[in-house]
Amino acid sequence: MPMPIHLKLKGTKQGAIQGSCTMKGREGTILVQGLEHSIDIPKSPQTGLPTGKRVHGALTITKETDKSSPKLLQALCSGEQLTEVELEFFRIKPSGEEEKYYTIKLTNAIIVGVRTWFPNCLQTETKAFGHLEDISFTYSGIRWTWVPDGIEAEDSWDAPKA
Repeated sequence: MPMPIHLKLKGTKQGAIQGSCTMKGREGTILVQGLEHSIDIPKSPQTGLPTGKRVHGALTITKETDKSSPKLLQALCSGEQLTEVELEFFRIKPSGEEEKYYTIKLTNAIIVGVRTWFPNCLQTETKAFGHLEDISFTYSGIRWTWVPDGIEAEDSWDAPKA
């Protein structure tokens, strides 16, 4: 069963940007309902070989409109740098317990886009959705962690091509 991702944010001007989560141990986080992110390496259409440095696309989350929404819009409009952007992924273990198993941390992030939207509430397949927002972040660095084994990978846009 899919579980929401929990997002922790802190800005240089506004400080902690609190979400509306009331779940014990995750109070004040932002519940993320969807996430999209890509990293691509340009390649030659003739040979398929790499032709340049990897390109990090914006990391975009989908969330319900909540108390963090005005602060996220303020961060976008003012170009506020975010000193903490951490996405925490949870799952249910076979034993039935919940565990944090994956994290994504962004370094020197800013919000580069906010899209507010609401699916057609008369359609059967979308009537359960609330008022939603897509928040897009760019960053200078990213770190992925597989928590159970402490396996990490990281990248920075200014790191040399591997």
